[in-house]
Amino acid sequence: MKLKNTLLLLVLAGALFAFIKFYESKQLGSREAAERAGKVVAFDRDNVNAITIKNTEGTIELRKDDKGNWRIEAPVKDRADTMVVSQLFTSAELLHYDAVIGDEKNGVGREQLKDYGLVSSETKLKFLGKDKPIELLFGKDAAVEGKVYVKPESSNAAYVIGKDLKEQISKKVDDFRDRKLTDLNTAQVNKVSIKSNAGELELEKKEQHWTLVKPLKARGDDSKIGDLVSQAATARIDTFIGDTASASGYGLQEPRMTMSLWTEGSEQPTVLHVGANPKDDKDKEKTYAKVSTREGVVLLPKSIETLINTKPNDLRDKNLVRVEPDIVDRINIEGAGKEKIVLARKGESWVRKAGGKDEAINVAAATRVLDDLRAQQVTDFVSDVATDLPKYGLDQPQVKVTLSSYASENTAETKAGEKPIVTVLFGKVEDERVYARVEDEPFIVSVLDGIVGTLMTDPLQWQPLEVYHYKPDDITAIEVTREGQPPISLERDKDKKTWKFAKGDGVVNQINTQSLVNTLATLRAVRWVGAPKPEDEKPTITISFKMTGNSVGKLAVVTNTSDDVAHAIADSHKGVFGMSRPDVTALELSLTQKPAPPPATPAAATETPAPAPRQP
Repeated sequence: MKLKNTLLLLVLAGALFAFIKFYESKQLGSREAAERAGKVVAFDRDNVNAITIKNTEGTIELRKDDKGNWRIEAPVKDRADTMVVSQLFTSAELLHYDAVIGDEKNGVGREQLKDYGLVSSETKLKFLGKDKPIELLFGKDAAVEGKVYVKPESSNAAYVIGKDLKEQISKKVDDFRDRKLTDLNTAQVNKVSIKSNAGELELEKKEQHWTLVKPLKARGDDSKIGDLVSQAATARIDTFIGDTASASGYGLQEPRMTMSLWTEGSEQPTVLHVGANPKDDKDKEKTYAKVSTREGVVLLPKSIETLINTKPNDLRDKNLVRVEPDIVDRINIEGAGKEKIVLARKGESWVRKAGGKDEAINVAAATRVLDDLRAQQVTDFVSDVATDLPKYGLDQPQVKVTLSSYASENTAETKAGEKPIVTVLFGKVEDERVYARVEDEPFIVSVLDGIVGTLMTDPLQWQPLEVYHYKPDDITAIEVTREGQPPISLERDKDKKTWKFAKGDGVVNQINTQSLVNTLATLRAVRWVGAPKPEDEKPTITISFKMTGNSVGKLAVVTNTSDDVAHAIADSHKGVFGMSRPDVTALELSLTQKPAPPPATPAAATETPAPAPRQP
C-alpha cells in the first residue's frame, strides 16, 4: 500500500474518533441534564458531614463522627436516629419542583420573595461538608394544597415543591434522637451484673456460652440471657424527660435496679438505672430510667421492670448436659452391680467393646442415648448443694453414664487414650422423675425418668435388631407347634413354589404358609428385653425350620406384654426380644385349608295333586 493512502486512512480514522467522542460527550451531557431536570438541588450525601436545621422550635445541629455515626450536637448532645437522617437525605436528593418562579438570570424580586415567606425564613435546612454548602429556605404554603415555596440560598430562582421535606425538618429535636436505649452490639456483651432488692446477679460469657457467677456458679441458658441483654440494650424510649442528669423525683437516687453491661474491649460498662413509676395515669404503664451513655432521664415501657424480678434459676441452662455430639467417641454405661458397657464410635457407626473385640450393636440405640442425653431438660433444680446424696439415691446410683473423647495417638494437644467429657449419675425415681447429678457440678436436679430406659445396662439389650436375615426360598421345611394343638409339618414341593404336608394328607393354605415363612426369614426385634425368665419356659408358638444345606433354626413365642409386644426367643441369639403384633399375627395364621363341602343333593320332586273338578 502506498504511503499516501496510508496517511489518508489515518486522517479519516482520527476524524471519526473525534466525532464519536464529541457526539458521546454531548449525549452524556444531555442525559445528565435530563436526570437533573426538575430537581431543586444535587449533592453527594457521602460528602456531607454536618446538617443544620432551623425551625420554629429552634436550631438543631447534627454531625457525623469518625465512625460514620450521626450525633446531635445542639440543643442537646445525643445519638441521632440513623433512619430519620437517612430519610432526610433521601427526601432532599429526590426533591423535585412542580413550578419555577424566576430564573438564574432575572431572579425573583424581594417583595415577591417576601410574599412567599422566603426573605426572613423561619425554616431552613443546610448541608455542609467537602462540597460547597447547600442551604434551602422554606417559605409559606403555596396556593395549591400540599405545596410550599422553597429557594436554594445560592439560587436566584424560587420553586414550588411538596411539603414533605419541610414537615420533616419542622419536628422537635426529640424526633431526631435515637429511641433505642443504647448503641451496644448485644453480640459483643460479655458480662452482665444486676443489683436489686432481690439480690445480686452476675453473668459472664466465655467461648460463646454464658455462665452464672453470682450468687452461684452454674451453666447459663444462652438464649434466655441473650434475650435479657437485648431487652435492656435495645429498649425503646417512649419519652425524653429532660436533658439534665438530675435523678430527683424519678426514684433514681436509690434505683430499684441497676444493670451494668460490659462489652469486649471496653473498660467501663454501660449502666442502666431503673427508677419509679410516674404518678399520673397517662404514664402509669411506663417507668423512669437513666442510662450512663446518654443525658437526661427517659421513660421506658413498664416491661423493663421484668428485669428486676429476674432470679438465678430463670437464667440457668435447663439442658442436663452441654456437649457437642461430634466430639463424643465413647459412651460408658454402668448399671448398679452390672458389668460396664462400652460403646465406641467406629467410622459413622457404633460398636460394643467386649473382651478386646468389637461386637455389632443396635446403632440406632447408641445414637438415641447421645441424642436423649443432649435433649434432656431439667424439670426442677432440687438442690444447689450435693450433700445429702443418699436421700436422692445418688450415693449408689442406679445408672452412671460417661461421655468421652478418644485419641488413638499422642498429639501436641492431647494424649492417647480416653478423655472424659461429662459424667451423669441417675438415682431414685419418684413421681415419674429421676434424680440426677452431673459429676463436675455441685447440684442435684430431676429429669423425666424415661431417660433411664434409654441407658440399657444389660449387654443383651444392645444386640442388633435383626433376628433372621434369610431369603424366604431358602427355608425348605417348617414345623409349627401351637399351644393345645398338634404339630403341623410342611415341606416345599419339588417345584419349590408350593408347600405340602410332610406327613399325612390335607390341603395347605399356600398364602398363609408363605406369609409365615416370609415373616420368619426377615424377622426383626422391636427391642431386646434381656435374659429369659421362668415364665418363658412355656412357649405359645414354636417354629422349627430347615434351610437349604440342612442348617436348622428354632423360634419360640413365649408371652404377650401390656404394650402389645410379644416376647420371643431365637436359638441363634441370646436373650429375649420383643416381637411386633403384626409379626405375631403372621405366625398365628391357619396353615391348613378345609376341603370344599360337597355339592348339596337336590330334593326329590313332589307330585302336585290335580285340582278337583268344579261342581256344576
